[in-house]
Amino acid sequence: MSLRAITFDFWNTLYTDSHDGSEDAARTERTQAVRDALTSCGRSPSTDEVTAAWLSGFEAYLAAWQEGRHFGAADQVRHVLGAFEVHSCDGAVETAALRIEEAGALAHLRLLPGVKETIPALAQAGVRLGLISDTGLTPGRILVGFLERDGLLEHFSSLTFSDQTGFPKPDPRMFHQTLAPLGVSPSEAAHVGDTPRTDIAGALGVGMQAVRYAAAVDRGEPPEPDLVVFDHRDLLPLAGL
Repeated sequence: MSLRAITFDFWNTLYTDSHDGSEDAARTERTQAVRDALTSCGRSPSTDEVTAAWLSGFEAYLAAWQEGRHFGAADQVRHVLGAFEVHSCDGAVETAALRIEEAGALAHLRLLPGVKETIPALAQAGVRLGLISDTGLTPGRILVGFLERDGLLEHFSSLTFSDQTGFPKPDPRMFHQTLAPLGVSPSEAAHVGDTPRTDIAGALGVGMQAVRYAAAVDRGEPPEPDLVVFDHRDLLPLAGL
């Protein structure tokens, strides 16, 4: 039976960073945002101190992700400020968080193999398409801009981002909230993603087929997916194409 819907992860599934130095520009803007926040709150730490606090924020992000909690730009700012015992400063968190989020648009993201051809083909064949993405410092509203840039946004009928829900994959609500607008049951849908713990486990947990996309990052740990692909064009047979 052909699937009625397919959902996709964003990072390392549809897109990956081109690694051309744009990530350095984003990182510079983001660390400057927290430095400016600290200055506005009366602190003047050294560059090394700010860098150490910033990097420890990544560990806090990973811990939250493992625990099923979203950790975004505002959480990162609060973490860095907290390292210097700054816990309240009018507008500093909000201002810095916005700058950190907007810096995500500086990234030079590129589509992974077969995406440009496969997404329109699936949509034209009547397959309902959704996106289920965990986000960190770059929120969903910025990621949508890349989809729009590449002419893909119009093909997606449902978009779910963890900065909007407050919880990441593999929380079953991420999948159910995406499938509901598509009007399909989990048994009629597949999810494509690169991370076994979140994408594969989450999809299998709600009764969807699970496809591991391995061209960007080939993670072979359990759970086992129903299918492994290295090019999105290999998804076309799932839709009877």
